[in-house]
Amino acid sequence: MSGTISADALGRLRAAKAAMQKDGDIREILESRDSVVDRYGPQFQPGQIEQIDEKVLRSFLLIENNKHWSGLFRQSNRICADMTATRAALAALVDESRPIEERTRPATEIKGLGKGIITAILLVAYPNKYGVWNNTSESGLIDLDLMPDWPRGASFGVRYAAINGVLNELARELEVDLWTLDTIWWYLSGDKEETEVDSETPLTADSPTGQVAARFAIERHLHDYLFDNWSQLELSRDWDIYVRDGEPDAGYEFPTPIGRIDLLAKHKHESKWLVIELKRDKSSDAVVGQILRYIGWISAHLAQSGETVEGLVIAARGEDKLHYALSAVPSVSFKSYEVEFRLKDGPSFDEFSRP
Repeated sequence: MSGTISADALGRLRAAKAAMQKDGDIREILESRDSVVDRYGPQFQPGQIEQIDEKVLRSFLLIENNKHWSGLFRQSNRICADMTATRAALAALVDESRPIEERTRPATEIKGLGKGIITAILLVAYPNKYGVWNNTSESGLIDLDLMPDWPRGASFGVRYAAINGVLNELARELEVDLWTLDTIWWYLSGDKEETEVDSETPLTADSPTGQVAARFAIERHLHDYLFDNWSQLELSRDWDIYVRDGEPDAGYEFPTPIGRIDLLAKHKHESKWLVIELKRDKSSDAVVGQILRYIGWISAHLAQSGETVEGLVIAARGEDKLHYALSAVPSVSFKSYEVEFRLKDGPSFDEFSRP
């Protein structure tokens, strides 16, 4: 066994490898590997990717086609806005005559091409050589204490080369391919979210708060809505979602050793960070404790000298317990949201059939 990988980490990964075989959805992902590689691998090869059709690239970003990664499509319009530049960047990316540390640079300069898309393309182009680095795999590496170190300011290429080395070593130890390893990270992430249920609100269909179960379903999509429509929100006047080299979506589900931050933002003009957490079905005590932990971690590990860190809790409504807790923490604020959904009568058949 490699000296860099603990027995505990390997044990957890091997247990996940065995357990996930019982999951029908997981088996479907595993079995789709060859079809995805056969369909898109030739398109991503040198000599071909320079002429890749926009429709082909857009199709790959959809989970119904890549069979594996659900969020890539959100960046489609940005990536395809200048296909000439995108094709040139992708051609450099798959050029094996250059070291990976260098050839990722042009891709990171294309708006929308983040680590999850860049490394997914590399995996499909060279399935036995490059692993996927996204928020899910990064969280897994952090959780298992396998995240490599690099100097502050290291380029995207340097960071990915180090991570890819760990991913390949893990694949060898587990006797799996890199597609399967990426599936293991996804499987492991399924039970890592904090699930302390909000016992302050009864889950009844006739609840005065208005169909709580439906509200929770809506809140599961709120996270993506806030990220995808950030420029239309009032918050965007002062705050930008955190971006770093090669990671335009770095502030989305930002991974830390103590959990994922829903959204992480930086102030446009002042030396401030903003940690945003959605309450979802967590209790008031849980969400306040969670956001304070995240504020502490960002202050210790990401904020520079003189920078401050604030917090924002977003929920459908605020309970007394939440407001009392936040009143003692001036650095954390609260915003509520409204979602309106109405069914209307008609049109009747007569109205519909009128010329």
